[in-house]
Parts: sequence; structure tokens; C-alpha cells
Amino acid sequence: MKKGEIWFGRSGSVYEGIQARIESITTRNVQVSYDRIVQVNGSQLAGEVMPKGKFRRMFDRVQQLNLFK
Repeated sequence: MKKGEIWFGRSGSVYEGIQARIESITTRNVQVSYDRIVQVNGSQLAGEVMPKGKFRRMFDRVQQLNLFK
């Protein structure tokens, strides 16, 4: 995980189809910006700071393609 990397929202999460760019990293948290507005728990976000564990659960380094839509 490095600053500037692009990660992709995992299928089935609220971040599905979203690209997150890592803006900064601390010992516990990751600050990301999104390629478009995301609706999370009633809030519209263009980015956020989240714990690294949550980030790894919600995003993947490799984009997952759905061949059977």
C-alpha cells in the first residue's frame, strides 16, 4: 500500500465500482479520494479517512470484472 496507488471497490460493498486513490497513509489510517461521489450511510463522500483494516476489506488492488451481468 503506497501513496498514489489506485484501489478498486470490492463487489457487494458500498464502494463497488468506485476507484479510490490513496492520498496519505498513517500507522492506522488511510486517506483516500474517490473517482466519483459515494453514498455511505446517508452521506455523500468524495473521499474519506478510514482504518487500514476497513480499507482492505472494502477495496482490492486488482479490479474485479463481472463477465456475467
